[in-house]
Amino acid sequence: MYMSEEHNIATEKYEPIPSVTMVASSIMGTRKYQQDSYACIETPMGDLAVVCDGMGGLEGGERASGLGIQTLLEDYIRLTDPDVRSFLYREVVKIDDMVAHISDETGRPIGAGSTIVAVHIKDGVMHWVSVGDSKIYVVRGGTMQCIVREHNYRLMLNEMYINGKLTLEQYRSEESKAEALISFLGIGGVSLVDLSEAPVQLMPGDQILLCSDGLYKSLSDERILAILTDNYFDLQRAADELTAAALRYARRGQDNTTVVLVRYG
Repeated sequence: MYMSEEHNIATEKYEPIPSVTMVASSIMGTRKYQQDSYACIETPMGDLAVVCDGMGGLEGGERASGLGIQTLLEDYIRLTDPDVRSFLYREVVKIDDMVAHISDETGRPIGAGSTIVAVHIKDGVMHWVSVGDSKIYVVRGGTMQCIVREHNYRLMLNEMYINGKLTLEQYRSEESKAEALISFLGIGGVSLVDLSEAPVQLMPGDQILLCSDGLYKSLSDERILAILTDNYFDLQRAADELTAAALRYARRGQDNTTVVLVRYG
């Protein structure tokens, strides 16, 4: 708020604080069960959006992703510490341990797992966390950028190849396993966690897209951006169009697909 020197209420000028709008769309695709979970929540501490993609079938994947969402939300609504980045890291470590101990009726661990991507926005500043291969995109000025890495075997292969520890022939012989995850919630003692190194300063009009791999493995970045651009003024329609297009253009059986779309300003 700006106040004139006279501080006369009649001459006060207000600068509106950009709002945050969050919507979501989720489909089962051609799967028999839904392992994706998501949530959006607004609190005095800020706005939180999160997507989890479970692994381990109906028994494991659904429980793992649901537990991740539930735990994060329960802790977030009680959050008072302004150090959100540290909070997100602690939550990932906590949820990883909880998911690793999901067991069946006999007490035997069932090997459940889940990815997670989450963003926290407060006063135009965004922090994020990622484990696994779900993604976060920032859309600004007609361009779209993915700000997270896929935590899969390809990441390891690329690093080894760049550092001269693999020949091109060895790289190609291993490439068929490249999409196997090397980090996820439930792996136990999770160590590969990506966090925003510095706060992301958002600009009015920015869009943040969180999604499970069912989206980007079905649609190119160009098609995703085109759908977001064509439906810029209807955020819910944009989210619904993304999941519908993923189902329509998938080359084979369509995975669960979830998108959470956030617009700042």
